[in-house]
Amino acid sequence: MRRMHLNGIVVVLAGFATAAGTGCLKRSEGCLDALLCDFGEAGGGGGGSTPQECVPSKSSEAVNDGCGVFVAASGDDAAAGTKAAPVKTIQQAVARAQQEGAARRVYACAETFEGQVELPGGVTLFGGLDCSTDWRWLGETKTILTAPEGEIPLVMRGGDGAVRVEDVHVAARAIDPSNEAAPGASSIAALAESIAVEMARCTLEAGDAADGRDGEPYKEPAHAGEQGNPGREACSGEIVVPGGVKRNECGTPDYPSDDSTGGLGGIGTLAEGGAGSPGGPEGAGGLGGAGERTQECTAGTAGDDGLPGEPGPNATGLGTLSSSGYAGLSGTAGSPGTTAQGGGGGGGAKGGSAANQCTPESAGGASGGSGGPGGCGGKGGNPGGPGGASIALVSLDAELTFDDVLLKTGRGGRGGNGGPGQEGGSGGLGGPGGTVPAGIEGLQPGCSGGPGGKGGNGGNGGGGLGGHSLGIAYRGKPPPSRGFSVETGEAGPGGTGAGDGGAAGLRADTQEFAP
Repeated sequence: MRRMHLNGIVVVLAGFATAAGTGCLKRSEGCLDALLCDFGEAGGGGGGSTPQECVPSKSSEAVNDGCGVFVAASGDDAAAGTKAAPVKTIQQAVARAQQEGAARRVYACAETFEGQVELPGGVTLFGGLDCSTDWRWLGETKTILTAPEGEIPLVMRGGDGAVRVEDVHVAARAIDPSNEAAPGASSIAALAESIAVEMARCTLEAGDAADGRDGEPYKEPAHAGEQGNPGREACSGEIVVPGGVKRNECGTPDYPSDDSTGGLGGIGTLAEGGAGSPGGPEGAGGLGGAGERTQECTAGTAGDDGLPGEPGPNATGLGTLSSSGYAGLSGTAGSPGTTAQGGGGGGGAKGGSAANQCTPESAGGASGGSGGPGGCGGKGGNPGGPGGASIALVSLDAELTFDDVLLKTGRGGRGGNGGPGQEGGSGGLGGPGGTVPAGIEGLQPGCSGGPGGKGGNGGNGGGGLGGHSLGIAYRGKPPPSRGFSVETGEAGPGGTGAGDGGAAGLRADTQEFAP
């Protein structure tokens, strides 16, 4: 007779036998089978529930076929999964183990397996076995799990119970610096999400991460202003009106701003010329010229230049963790420069109907030229992207238990540099004043409009966050305080921007992230 305590209840076991190779107490009838087997299998592999003869590091003999599913790089996923006929991929072995009974154990040769592996709860992965000697445990030589660049080789989530991993080296590839398609990519060896994880004699190793993307510079300046319209010829009417104003439409949905307009030239009449109007938007410059009365007309003045934009804030903070890994922080785009003011319109000239001048019905003087519109303000500089992180293990509310586990990380990526702001557009030239016809004596041409100002340059983009180098990046449950050691690389510097640029990444054994 045996007694077991289940949650304080004493259960008397009489007449039960242990099923061979399972560690479960069996009875031929009743629903107690499931209860007793679940109890016997609790705790995963390598410890109390897995029979010692099925734990490679504890057994003096090679494990037998009944212990689980066997996998070798030379295997075939259509094979039986025995030592003599192993499957080829660990993921297929996991799926087979889940289908073929309560053991849910996978035994892997001490070889390299390519491709992401996802382990659900209740599965045990034993590595470090010598396939050439009846699958005996080697001790120091590990099974290596790796995956293509940018992928996490080992993901643990879902299912019931704990995941246990023994004698496995998980190696995330470094990000190739020449890979332009992977700016800011991270190298993460393993991720555990909402699951209990037990590891023994394992190494989790992340490679160097990628640098962040630099803010892309603009290829061309902002839109320039066109030359203003010319004034009209003297003797072309009783009142000689100027040409229309020129407008530079700078407003866009992303960067709304006032358009820039050149001032209108002054009219020309028999007795006097009219003054030009100021350019827009309003400013201290861009004033219209005086029309001819007792003195000749004057030209419009130049429009004010636009103001430069402010630089974008640099990235600060930690970034975020999620089920897909780590995401860093970009800088912020700079603000746009402002639109420049258009030049003022030129003053108009007096006409005349004396001898060798205009006819009385068309005796108006030449009108002034319109001012040139100002250039558009440049767009803000593009921000620098975040540097990638090198992280051995991302833990999302996982319960971790370690025994002789080494966590190694590489270099965090440099944060991307903030891009320069777009150069402001140049202002348009003022339109020339109206002319005097050949053979007409004593009349003056109209005066020219003033040039538009130059648009303000956009502010530079902010620098991106430097990449971290972390043994364990976690959210929720903290990692254990023992059972593992950490070797970290260098954290990445922040990207250049205003002042000191983006914040540098962190280098730490463990680092908590906000939910």
